[in-house]
Amino acid sequence: MKKLIILAFIAFYTVNAQAQKANIQSAINYLKDKDVANAKKMIDEAVKSESTINNAKAWFLKGLIYQAIGTPSSEQMPFITFIVSSTSGDNAYPVVLETANQFAASTPDALDQSFEAYKKSIELNSKYEKQEYLSLLPFMVYTYFNQGITLMNENKFNDAYNALEKMSKFKSLDGGKLFGDIKQMDTLFANARMYQGNCAYQTGKDDEALTILEESIKNPITQSPDIYIMATDIYDRKKNEAKWMEIMKLAKQKYPGDKRIINNEINYYRSNGKSEVLVASLKEGIAAEPGKADLYLILGETYYNMANPVDKSGKSQPKPANAKELEQNALTNYTKASELDAKNAYAQFYLGLYHYNKAKELTDAMNNEKDDKKYSAMKPERDAVIEKALPFLDKTRSLCEAEGVNDSNKEMYKQALSGLSQAYMIIGKNEKSAEIQKVLSGVK
Repeated sequence: MKKLIILAFIAFYTVNAQAQKANIQSAINYLKDKDVANAKKMIDEAVKSESTINNAKAWFLKGLIYQAIGTPSSEQMPFITFIVSSTSGDNAYPVVLETANQFAASTPDALDQSFEAYKKSIELNSKYEKQEYLSLLPFMVYTYFNQGITLMNENKFNDAYNALEKMSKFKSLDGGKLFGDIKQMDTLFANARMYQGNCAYQTGKDDEALTILEESIKNPITQSPDIYIMATDIYDRKKNEAKWMEIMKLAKQKYPGDKRIINNEINYYRSNGKSEVLVASLKEGIAAEPGKADLYLILGETYYNMANPVDKSGKSQPKPANAKELEQNALTNYTKASELDAKNAYAQFYLGLYHYNKAKELTDAMNNEKDDKKYSAMKPERDAVIEKALPFLDKTRSLCEAEGVNDSNKEMYKQALSGLSQAYMIIGKNEKSAEIQKVLSGVK
Protein backbone atom coordinates (compact mmCIF):
# COMPACT_ATOMS: atom_id res chain seq x y z
CA MET A 1 0.00 0.00 0.00
CA LYS A 2 2.78 2.42 0.87
CA LYS A 3 4.42 1.73 -2.47
CA LEU A 4 1.20 2.56 -4.29
CA ILE A 5 0.86 5.84 -2.35
CA ILE A 6 4.40 6.81 -3.28
CA LEU A 7 3.78 6.04 -6.92
CA ALA A 8 0.58 8.02 -6.82
CA PHE A 9 2.44 11.00 -5.34
CA ILE A 10 5.16 10.80 -7.99
CA ALA A 11 2.53 10.69 -10.69
CA PHE A 12 0.73 13.69 -9.16
CA TYR A 13 3.97 15.70 -8.87
CA THR A 14 4.87 14.96 -12.49
CA VAL A 15 1.46 16.13 -13.65
CA ASN A 16 1.66 19.26 -11.45
CA ALA A 17 5.16 20.10 -12.73
CA GLN A 18 3.99 19.77 -16.27
CA ALA A 19 0.97 21.95 -15.45
CA GLN A 20 3.14 24.69 -14.01
CA LYS A 21 5.50 24.62 -16.99
CA ALA A 22 2.39 24.86 -19.12
CA ASN A 23 1.41 27.93 -17.09
CA ILE A 24 4.64 29.64 -18.16
CA GLN A 25 3.86 28.98 -21.80
CA SER A 26 0.24 30.00 -21.23
CA ALA A 27 1.41 33.30 -19.78
CA ILE A 28 3.46 33.90 -22.92
CA ASN A 29 0.48 33.00 -25.11
CA TYR A 30 -1.77 35.36 -23.18
CA LEU A 31 0.77 38.13 -23.70
CA LYS A 32 0.60 37.48 -27.44
CA ASP A 33 -3.15 38.05 -27.17
CA LYS A 34 -2.59 41.18 -25.01
CA ASP A 35 -4.44 39.49 -22.15
CA VAL A 36 -2.47 40.83 -19.16
CA ALA A 37 -4.98 39.61 -16.58
CA ASN A 38 -4.60 35.92 -17.44
CA ALA A 39 -0.87 36.26 -18.12
CA LYS A 40 -0.47 37.64 -14.59
CA LYS A 41 -2.61 34.86 -13.13
CA MET A 42 -0.61 32.13 -14.88
CA ILE A 43 2.79 33.46 -13.88
CA ASP A 44 1.74 34.10 -10.26
CA GLU A 45 0.85 30.42 -10.01
CA ALA A 46 4.07 29.32 -11.72
CA VAL A 47 6.45 31.18 -9.36
CA LYS A 48 4.68 29.78 -6.30
CA SER A 49 4.76 26.16 -7.37
CA GLU A 50 7.59 23.99 -6.07
CA SER A 51 8.05 22.56 -9.53
CA THR A 52 8.77 25.93 -11.21
CA ILE A 53 9.80 28.14 -8.31
CA ASN A 54 13.39 27.86 -9.53
CA ASN A 55 12.58 28.44 -13.18
CA ALA A 56 14.52 31.52 -14.34
CA LYS A 57 12.18 32.15 -17.27
CA ALA A 58 9.15 32.19 -14.94
CA TRP A 59 10.72 34.85 -12.74
CA PHE A 60 11.84 36.85 -15.74
CA LEU A 61 8.30 36.80 -17.10
CA LYS A 62 6.91 37.90 -13.75
CA GLY A 63 9.39 40.77 -13.75
CA LEU A 64 8.18 41.85 -17.18
CA ILE A 65 4.46 41.70 -16.37
CA TYR A 66 4.79 43.49 -13.04
CA GLN A 67 7.08 46.10 -14.58
CA ALA A 68 4.36 46.85 -17.13
CA ILE A 69 1.78 47.13 -14.35
CA GLY A 70 3.90 49.56 -12.35
CA THR A 71 5.17 51.70 -15.23
CA PRO A 72 2.75 54.60 -15.83
CA SER A 73 1.65 54.96 -19.44
CA SER A 74 2.51 58.66 -19.02
CA GLU A 75 6.18 57.63 -19.19
CA GLN A 76 5.81 58.01 -22.99
CA MET A 77 6.81 54.38 -23.48
CA PRO A 78 3.85 52.76 -25.32
CA PHE A 79 4.82 49.18 -24.54
CA ILE A 80 7.37 46.96 -22.85
CA THR A 81 8.69 44.05 -24.90
CA PHE A 82 9.19 40.58 -23.48
CA ILE A 83 11.95 38.65 -25.23
CA VAL A 84 11.63 34.90 -24.76
CA SER A 85 15.26 34.34 -25.60
CA SER A 86 18.01 36.44 -27.09
CA THR A 87 18.62 33.64 -29.57
CA SER A 88 14.99 33.17 -30.55
CA GLY A 89 14.86 35.71 -33.30
CA ASP A 90 11.47 37.39 -33.55
CA ASN A 91 9.92 35.91 -30.40
CA ALA A 92 9.15 39.28 -28.81
CA TYR A 93 5.73 40.20 -27.42
CA PRO A 94 4.46 43.69 -26.52
CA VAL A 95 2.77 44.44 -23.22
CA VAL A 96 0.63 47.54 -23.67
CA LEU A 97 1.07 49.75 -20.61
CA GLU A 98 -2.44 51.18 -20.64
CA THR A 99 -3.81 47.65 -20.38
CA ALA A 100 -1.32 46.61 -17.69
CA ASN A 101 -1.91 49.79 -15.68
CA GLN A 102 -5.44 48.59 -14.91
CA PHE A 103 -3.86 46.44 -12.20
CA ALA A 104 -1.73 49.21 -10.72
CA ALA A 105 -4.19 50.15 -7.96
CA SER A 106 -4.47 46.55 -6.74
CA THR A 107 -0.69 46.05 -7.01
CA PRO A 108 0.88 49.23 -5.58
CA ASP A 109 4.24 47.51 -5.11
CA ALA A 110 4.37 46.21 -8.69
CA LEU A 111 7.78 47.72 -9.48
CA ASP A 112 9.27 46.39 -6.26
CA GLN A 113 7.96 42.92 -7.07
CA SER A 114 9.26 43.28 -10.61
CA PHE A 115 12.76 44.06 -9.39
CA GLU A 116 12.79 41.11 -7.00
CA ALA A 117 11.60 38.85 -9.82
CA TYR A 118 14.34 39.99 -12.19
CA LYS A 119 16.89 39.61 -9.41
CA LYS A 120 15.68 36.05 -8.73
CA SER A 121 15.82 35.25 -12.45
CA ILE A 122 19.47 36.38 -12.65
CA GLU A 123 20.38 34.37 -9.55
CA LEU A 124 18.82 31.24 -11.01
CA ASN A 125 20.59 31.57 -14.36
CA SER A 126 24.32 32.19 -14.11
CA LYS A 127 24.48 32.20 -17.92
CA TYR A 128 21.73 34.79 -18.38
CA GLU A 129 21.79 37.01 -21.45
CA LYS A 130 22.48 40.59 -20.35
CA GLN A 131 20.65 42.12 -23.28
CA GLU A 132 17.35 40.54 -22.22
CA TYR A 133 17.53 42.48 -18.97
CA LEU A 134 19.12 45.61 -20.37
CA SER A 135 16.21 45.98 -22.79
CA LEU A 136 13.87 46.32 -19.79
CA LEU A 137 15.50 47.26 -16.49
CA PRO A 138 16.80 50.73 -17.49
CA PHE A 139 13.19 51.83 -18.02
CA MET A 140 12.39 50.88 -14.43
CA VAL A 141 15.47 52.70 -13.16
CA TYR A 142 14.35 55.84 -14.97
CA THR A 143 10.85 55.44 -13.52
CA TYR A 144 12.23 55.46 -9.97
CA PHE A 145 14.53 58.36 -10.85
CA ASN A 146 11.66 60.40 -12.26
CA GLN A 147 9.54 59.60 -9.21
CA GLY A 148 12.32 60.84 -6.96
CA ILE A 149 12.77 64.09 -8.88
CA THR A 150 9.02 64.73 -8.97
CA LEU A 151 8.77 64.20 -5.21
CA MET A 152 11.77 66.48 -4.65
CA ASN A 153 10.08 69.22 -6.67
CA GLU A 154 7.02 68.78 -4.46
CA ASN A 155 9.25 69.16 -1.37
CA LYS A 156 8.44 65.59 -0.29
CA PHE A 157 12.05 64.91 0.52
CA ASN A 158 11.67 61.76 2.61
CA ASP A 159 9.58 60.07 -0.08
CA ALA A 160 12.01 61.27 -2.75
CA TYR A 161 14.93 59.82 -0.81
CA ASN A 162 13.22 56.42 -0.61
CA ALA A 163 12.39 56.39 -4.32
CA LEU A 164 15.98 57.19 -5.24
CA GLU A 165 17.30 54.65 -2.75
CA LYS A 166 15.63 51.87 -4.73
CA MET A 167 17.97 52.64 -7.62
CA SER A 168 20.95 51.43 -5.61
CA LYS A 169 19.51 47.90 -5.72
CA PHE A 170 19.68 47.93 -9.50
CA LYS A 171 23.29 49.06 -9.43
CA SER A 172 24.22 46.06 -7.29
CA LEU A 173 22.52 43.44 -9.49
CA ASP A 174 24.80 40.47 -10.14
CA GLY A 175 27.49 42.07 -8.01
CA GLY A 176 27.37 45.23 -10.12
CA LYS A 177 28.12 43.39 -13.37
CA LEU A 178 24.82 43.99 -15.15
CA PHE A 179 25.22 47.78 -15.52
CA GLY A 180 28.92 47.89 -14.81
CA ASP A 181 30.12 48.98 -18.24
CA ILE A 182 27.28 51.37 -19.18
CA LYS A 183 28.40 54.97 -18.62
CA GLN A 184 24.91 56.38 -19.02
CA MET A 185 23.68 54.27 -16.12
CA ASP A 186 26.72 55.19 -14.02
CA THR A 187 25.75 58.82 -14.48
CA LEU A 188 22.14 58.13 -13.53
CA PHE A 189 23.09 56.19 -10.38
CA ALA A 190 25.59 58.87 -9.34
CA ASN A 191 23.05 61.66 -9.81
CA ALA A 192 20.44 59.73 -7.85
CA ARG A 193 22.91 59.39 -5.00
CA MET A 194 23.68 63.11 -5.13
CA TYR A 195 19.97 63.97 -4.99
CA GLN A 196 19.61 61.68 -1.99
CA GLY A 197 22.22 63.86 -0.30
CA ASN A 198 20.09 66.88 -1.07
CA CYS A 199 17.01 65.17 0.39
CA ALA A 200 18.88 64.30 3.58
CA TYR A 201 20.16 67.89 3.78
CA GLN A 202 16.66 69.30 3.35
CA THR A 203 15.27 67.11 6.14
CA GLY A 204 18.02 67.95 8.63
CA LYS A 205 19.75 64.56 8.50
CA ASP A 206 23.16 66.21 8.53
CA ASP A 207 25.38 63.20 9.17
CA GLU A 208 23.73 61.12 6.47
CA ALA A 209 23.78 64.07 4.08
CA LEU A 210 27.49 64.68 4.67
CA THR A 211 28.36 61.07 3.86
CA ILE A 212 26.59 61.30 0.52
CA LEU A 213 27.72 64.84 -0.30
CA GLU A 214 31.36 64.01 0.27
CA GLU A 215 30.96 60.96 -1.98
CA SER A 216 29.52 63.28 -4.62
CA ILE A 217 32.35 65.78 -4.20
CA LYS A 218 34.87 63.02 -4.92
CA ASN A 219 32.89 61.71 -7.89
CA PRO A 220 33.75 63.50 -11.17
CA ILE A 221 30.25 62.72 -12.46
CA THR A 222 28.43 64.71 -9.79
CA GLN A 223 30.13 68.08 -9.79
CA SER A 224 27.84 70.98 -8.90
CA PRO A 225 28.19 74.10 -6.72
CA ASP A 226 25.15 72.86 -4.78
CA ILE A 227 26.94 69.93 -3.16
CA TYR A 228 29.76 72.16 -1.92
CA ILE A 229 27.31 74.75 -0.57
CA MET A 230 25.27 72.11 1.28
CA ALA A 231 28.40 70.52 2.75
CA THR A 232 29.80 73.86 3.97
CA ASP A 233 26.42 74.77 5.47
CA ILE A 234 26.41 71.56 7.49
CA TYR A 235 30.00 72.01 8.67
CA ASP A 236 29.11 75.57 9.65
CA ARG A 237 26.24 74.25 11.79
CA LYS A 238 28.59 71.69 13.30
CA LYS A 239 31.12 74.46 14.09
CA ASN A 240 33.78 72.46 12.25
CA GLU A 241 35.87 75.27 10.80
CA ALA A 242 38.64 72.98 9.54
CA LYS A 243 36.27 70.93 7.39
CA TRP A 244 34.42 74.07 6.30
CA MET A 245 37.70 75.56 5.09
CA GLU A 246 38.66 72.31 3.33
CA ILE A 247 35.39 72.08 1.38
CA MET A 248 35.31 75.80 0.60
CA LYS A 249 38.86 75.61 -0.77
CA LEU A 250 37.82 72.76 -3.06
CA ALA A 251 34.71 74.66 -4.13
CA LYS A 252 36.66 77.79 -5.08
CA GLN A 253 39.23 75.73 -6.97
CA LYS A 254 36.49 73.94 -8.89
CA TYR A 255 34.27 76.98 -9.45
CA PRO A 256 36.41 80.14 -9.30
CA GLY A 257 34.24 83.24 -9.37
CA ASP A 258 30.98 81.34 -8.82
CA LYS A 259 28.56 83.84 -7.29
CA ARG A 260 26.72 81.41 -5.04
CA ILE A 261 29.91 80.00 -3.56
CA ILE A 262 31.28 83.49 -2.98
CA ASN A 263 28.03 84.53 -1.26
CA ASN A 264 28.16 81.39 0.86
CA GLU A 265 31.68 82.29 1.94
CA ILE A 266 30.65 85.88 2.67
CA ASN A 267 27.75 84.76 4.85
CA TYR A 268 30.02 82.41 6.78
CA TYR A 269 32.64 85.01 7.58
CA ARG A 270 29.98 87.58 8.32
CA SER A 271 28.09 85.37 10.79
CA ASN A 272 31.32 84.33 12.48
CA GLY A 273 32.69 87.85 12.84
CA LYS A 274 35.79 87.31 10.70
CA SER A 275 35.94 90.88 9.37
CA GLU A 276 39.33 90.86 7.69
CA VAL A 277 38.62 87.69 5.75
CA LEU A 278 35.10 88.91 5.03
CA VAL A 279 36.46 92.07 3.39
CA ALA A 280 38.60 89.96 1.05
CA SER A 281 35.64 87.71 0.20
CA LEU A 282 33.38 90.69 -0.45
CA LYS A 283 35.93 92.23 -2.78
CA GLU A 284 36.07 88.92 -4.63
CA GLY A 285 32.29 88.91 -4.81
CA ILE A 286 32.22 92.47 -6.15
CA ALA A 287 34.75 91.53 -8.81
CA ALA A 288 32.38 88.75 -9.91
CA GLU A 289 29.25 90.92 -9.64
CA PRO A 290 30.27 94.59 -9.85
CA GLY A 291 26.68 95.71 -10.25
CA LYS A 292 25.30 94.06 -7.11
CA ALA A 293 24.46 96.83 -4.64
CA ASP A 294 24.00 94.47 -1.68
CA LEU A 295 27.65 93.43 -1.74
CA TYR A 296 28.75 97.06 -1.42
CA LEU A 297 26.31 97.51 1.46
CA ILE A 298 27.72 94.52 3.33
CA LEU A 299 31.27 95.70 2.65
CA GLY A 300 30.38 99.16 3.92
CA GLU A 301 28.76 97.70 7.01
CA THR A 302 31.82 95.52 7.61
CA TYR A 303 34.17 98.50 7.40
CA TYR A 304 31.94 100.53 9.71
CA ASN A 305 31.78 97.77 12.32
CA MET A 306 35.56 97.39 12.17
CA ALA A 307 35.90 101.12 12.83
CA ASN A 308 33.39 101.03 15.70
CA PRO A 309 33.88 97.71 17.54
CA VAL A 310 31.56 96.57 20.33
CA ASP A 311 31.70 93.63 22.72
CA LYS A 312 29.13 90.84 22.91
CA SER A 313 26.89 92.94 25.13
CA GLY A 314 26.94 95.80 22.61
CA LYS A 315 29.21 98.04 24.67
CA SER A 316 31.52 100.27 22.61
CA GLN A 317 35.20 99.34 22.56
CA PRO A 318 38.22 101.54 21.73
CA LYS A 319 38.43 102.43 18.07
CA PRO A 320 41.38 101.10 16.04
CA ALA A 321 44.10 103.46 14.90
CA ASN A 322 42.79 103.38 11.31
CA ALA A 323 39.17 104.03 12.31
CA LYS A 324 38.94 107.17 10.16
CA GLU A 325 40.11 105.30 7.08
CA LEU A 326 37.71 102.44 7.78
CA GLU A 327 34.77 104.82 8.16
CA GLN A 328 35.65 106.54 4.90
CA ASN A 329 35.70 103.12 3.22
CA ALA A 330 32.26 102.47 4.69
CA LEU A 331 30.92 105.75 3.34
CA THR A 332 32.40 105.07 -0.10
CA ASN A 333 30.71 101.67 -0.33
CA TYR A 334 27.35 102.92 0.99
CA THR A 335 27.45 105.66 -1.65
CA LYS A 336 28.30 103.16 -4.39
CA ALA A 337 25.38 100.98 -3.36
CA SER A 338 22.98 103.93 -3.54
CA GLU A 339 24.29 104.84 -6.99
CA LEU A 340 23.76 101.32 -8.26
CA ASP A 341 20.27 101.03 -6.78
CA ALA A 342 18.58 104.32 -6.01
CA LYS A 343 15.49 102.50 -4.70
CA ASN A 344 17.44 100.39 -2.22
CA ALA A 345 16.09 101.57 1.13
CA TYR A 346 18.98 99.99 3.02
CA ALA A 347 21.53 102.00 1.05
CA GLN A 348 19.70 105.22 1.98
CA PHE A 349 19.30 104.11 5.58
CA TYR A 350 22.99 103.29 6.08
CA LEU A 351 24.02 106.61 4.59
CA GLY A 352 21.62 108.42 6.90
CA LEU A 353 22.75 106.38 9.88
CA TYR A 354 26.39 107.08 9.06
CA HIS A 355 25.91 110.87 9.18
CA TYR A 356 23.53 110.66 12.14
CA ASN A 357 26.10 108.72 14.19
CA LYS A 358 28.82 111.22 13.25
CA ALA A 359 26.52 113.99 14.50
CA LYS A 360 25.95 112.05 17.72
CA GLU A 361 29.71 111.82 18.28
CA LEU A 362 29.93 115.60 17.90
CA THR A 363 26.99 116.06 20.27
CA ASP A 364 28.70 113.85 22.87
CA ALA A 365 31.88 115.92 22.48
CA MET A 366 29.85 119.14 22.92
CA ASN A 367 28.21 117.80 26.06
CA ASN A 368 31.63 117.00 27.50
CA GLU A 369 32.91 120.51 26.71
CA LYS A 370 32.88 122.86 29.71
CA ASP A 371 33.91 125.94 27.76
CA ASP A 372 30.75 127.63 26.44
CA LYS A 373 32.58 129.33 23.59
CA LYS A 374 34.05 126.06 22.38
CA TYR A 375 30.64 124.41 22.79
CA SER A 376 29.01 127.07 20.64
CA ALA A 377 31.78 126.84 18.06
CA MET A 378 31.13 123.11 17.63
CA LYS A 379 27.39 123.48 17.10
CA PRO A 380 27.43 124.60 13.41
CA GLU A 381 29.58 121.65 12.44
CA ARG A 382 27.28 119.23 14.29
CA ASP A 383 24.16 120.78 12.71
CA ALA A 384 25.72 120.57 9.25
CA VAL A 385 26.31 116.83 9.71
CA ILE A 386 22.71 116.42 10.91
CA GLU A 387 21.54 118.18 7.75
CA LYS A 388 23.46 115.58 5.71
CA ALA A 389 21.62 112.77 7.44
CA LEU A 390 18.11 114.17 6.89
CA PRO A 391 17.62 113.54 3.15
CA PHE A 392 18.84 109.94 3.42
CA LEU A 393 16.59 109.15 6.38
CA ASP A 394 13.66 110.84 4.67
CA LYS A 395 14.32 108.84 1.50
CA THR A 396 14.39 105.67 3.59
CA ARG A 397 10.98 106.58 4.96
CA SER A 398 9.45 107.22 1.53
CA LEU A 399 10.89 104.02 0.03
CA CYS A 400 9.53 101.90 2.89
CA GLU A 401 6.11 103.51 2.60
CA ALA A 402 6.10 103.01 -1.18
CA GLU A 403 6.93 99.33 -0.72
CA GLY A 404 4.52 98.98 2.15
CA VAL A 405 5.73 98.66 5.72
CA ASN A 406 6.09 94.95 6.50
CA ASP A 407 8.02 92.59 8.73
CA SER A 408 11.14 92.83 6.56
CA ASN A 409 11.46 96.63 6.63
CA LYS A 410 9.51 97.69 9.73
CA GLU A 411 12.50 97.94 12.08
CA MET A 412 14.48 100.01 9.58
CA TYR A 413 11.43 102.22 8.99
CA LYS A 414 10.99 102.86 12.72
CA GLN A 415 14.68 103.68 13.17
CA ALA A 416 14.57 106.09 10.23
CA LEU A 417 11.53 107.86 11.73
CA SER A 418 13.15 108.03 15.16
CA GLY A 419 16.33 109.49 13.64
CA LEU A 420 14.34 112.05 11.65
CA SER A 421 12.37 113.15 14.71
CA GLN A 422 15.48 113.60 16.84
CA ALA A 423 17.42 115.27 14.02
CA TYR A 424 14.68 117.84 13.44
CA MET A 425 14.52 118.53 17.18
CA ILE A 426 18.30 119.08 17.36
CA ILE A 427 18.23 121.70 14.62
CA GLY A 428 15.20 123.43 16.15
CA LYS A 429 12.45 122.22 13.79
CA ASN A 430 10.17 121.11 16.59
CA GLU A 431 6.93 121.02 14.59
CA LYS A 432 8.52 118.78 12.01
CA SER A 433 9.89 116.59 14.78
CA ALA A 434 6.42 116.27 16.36
CA GLU A 435 4.92 115.38 12.96
CA ILE A 436 7.40 112.57 12.48
CA GLN A 437 6.91 111.37 16.06
CA LYS A 438 3.19 111.10 15.43
CA VAL A 439 3.82 108.86 12.43
CA LEU A 440 6.23 106.74 14.48
CA SER A 441 3.69 106.26 17.28
CA GLY A 442 1.25 104.83 14.75
CA VAL A 443 3.57 102.05 13.63
CA LYS A 444 2.54 98.78 15.25
